[in-house]
Amino acid sequence: MTEALQSLGHDVSFLHLQQPLRFPDGPLRAFWGDRLHVYRGGFPAGWIRRSRHKILRVTAKTLHFNLPVDAYYDPAVGQYLAALFDRRPFDVVLLTYVFYSRLLESLPPGVHKLIDTQDVFSDRYRLYDKHGQAREFFSTSPEEEGKALDRADTVIAIQEGDARHFRSIGHTPVRVVGDLAPPLADIERSGSTAVEPAMLFVGGPMGINLHGIRWFMEDVLPLVRSQVPNAELWLVGGICDRIGRPGPGVRAYGFVESPEDFYRRAALVINPQRFGTGLSIKSVDALRRGRPLVTTASGARGLEVGAGTAFLQGESPEEFARHVVAVLRDPAQAELGEAAWTFAREYHRKNLEALAKVVSGGNA
Repeated sequence: MTEALQSLGHDVSFLHLQQPLRFPDGPLRAFWGDRLHVYRGGFPAGWIRRSRHKILRVTAKTLHFNLPVDAYYDPAVGQYLAALFDRRPFDVVLLTYVFYSRLLESLPPGVHKLIDTQDVFSDRYRLYDKHGQAREFFSTSPEEEGKALDRADTVIAIQEGDARHFRSIGHTPVRVVGDLAPPLADIERSGSTAVEPAMLFVGGPMGINLHGIRWFMEDVLPLVRSQVPNAELWLVGGICDRIGRPGPGVRAYGFVESPEDFYRRAALVINPQRFGTGLSIKSVDALRRGRPLVTTASGARGLEVGAGTAFLQGESPEEFARHVVAVLRDPAQAELGEAAWTFAREYHRKNLEALAKVVSGGNA
């Protein structure tokens, strides 16, 4: 998003609310330079607040209840933000996540206030309970989330399904701006012809990813390998820390310096996510690289218009496996990668246009 804003001619600064007591901020400073501002909680008050927040999170996760939307609010951050505006005025503040929304009350009049929601947090714990998963991240009530959204002038949703929810619980205008990572240039995609019958999954250790990849390994992969015996599942990223000992046909590579070689060599990318909200960035990452993608309805949230043309979608193990086998067996399915890249290019154009209107205060 920062690079997109800069491409639109905006001067962007970043306020980092540092959570760990020790944090190596070299890469941040290399990118931002003197436009980086870092809030670090002071001792001992900051430590006490962090401890309270931690206890609250653990208690909520254990007992399965919603948190007040301002449960993470730290008044010292509001004071820091107000002091920052005293030193340098800004025209727009774009705040990420509803649980920081109270910070918008620290801004002077005339500032255009935006909340980039990223995800839905209303009764989020129920979604995890429904699928037998341990609760992760943050959950609040629809009333509390609506209260938080109404502190902004405009709410940014990452896909239309989220936007409909936000419109139902708040009064603030909601605009959709999807993922802003641009599609790879033609020169970067050169040499992307698959050389191995592999299915690639790139993802972190979150419960949603683990739930989906276990479903694929247990219910889909055997069907695929019964028809394509030399097919392999390649796992890249933090997900490898959660799957245990890889079974037959599975290679776990863990964290890699760059995943680009894996994207180029694998015949296709899979995203077997079974539930979630927000946007599944791993699907966008496959499309913008021009790689054939097989995913589920959940993995295609916000990308639905591309189903069947830019990517293939399957819900049952049999349907998912059928699409995977079709790509593995038929070299002509490489055309699906071209369709994916074309879709990603138009998707990026629309999101960049939507971002420009939101930041300028436009309601279109």
